[in-house]
Amino acid sequence: MGAPHATDPTNIPRSELQVLLHDFLSSSSYRPPKTARDLDLRKRLASEIATWQVDIEPQMVGKMIETSCSYAETAYCHIPPEHRYYVALYTACMLYGEDLGERDHESVAQFARRLIRGERQLNPIFDRLVDLLKEAHMYWTDVGADAIITGTVDALSGTFVEFATASMVVAPSATRYPWYLRTRAGGGPQYTHFMFTRSWRETPDSYLQLLPEIEHWTLGTNDILSFYKEELAGETSNYVHLRAAAEQLSPLEVLRQLTAEVIDTAERIKSIIGADGELAELWETYLQRYLEFTIRTPRYRLGELGIFP
Repeated sequence: MGAPHATDPTNIPRSELQVLLHDFLSSSSYRPPKTARDLDLRKRLASEIATWQVDIEPQMVGKMIETSCSYAETAYCHIPPEHRYYVALYTACMLYGEDLGERDHESVAQFARRLIRGERQLNPIFDRLVDLLKEAHMYWTDVGADAIITGTVDALSGTFVEFATASMVVAPSATRYPWYLRTRAGGGPQYTHFMFTRSWRETPDSYLQLLPEIEHWTLGTNDILSFYKEELAGETSNYVHLRAAAEQLSPLEVLRQLTAEVIDTAERIKSIIGADGELAELWETYLQRYLEFTIRTPRYRLGELGIFP
């Protein structure tokens, strides 16, 4: 017998989570960068969203602006301003897509079909997203832009699958399924390629082998640092719980294993980089500021565990 996506949330002692997360940050050599808030970026994105001809609740608008800009100004502080705005606007569109998936499955489900046929999307924000995808090759290498486009299709398709299979039984032998779904819906390829602009290096040869490692580190780190707030919300359809069901382990044991795997991935990234000092600096900047983004984002509630940016 498998376990359904939605089950009673586990009662993991806060103290155990606190120790695990503090140890993870310590092993990552986290040093709060104290990145400044980019007010111009927020103003520009707010002006863009104000032109969207859709009814969005003010609370959702605030979430889209703050989360999108905070992500762009921290994890992507090393890329040019116009690229950062692209990342912020793209993130706002994808956040809206996630929210829309709960209310309007059809708009999300038909994104790829309408994109490939050149048809207007069922939601005007997805039309704006399509416009962004058309510009990707201006800012990123051909390999990167292609990954941004296909990764977007995968992410929205994965989002639809997540909602459509919310009550599906996960078989104990389906041990690869949780990671399959995570990589489909997680947006890993595009957000990994956002790190490497065309103006930085014209071809991806020097960092191509890093891409799957950085994607694993990013998705895993998000799963680790978002676990606390998802436990509080009773969410059990996340990667940790799906993997726990498939592997017949407790969520806490999976979280411990995942933490060790992500730390190992970070060490492997350093080994792959080798003597490329410029690439090593870029990776360390991304690592530190991705952690900062997650820690300083209020919805993760990490301050309740004594973790502050």
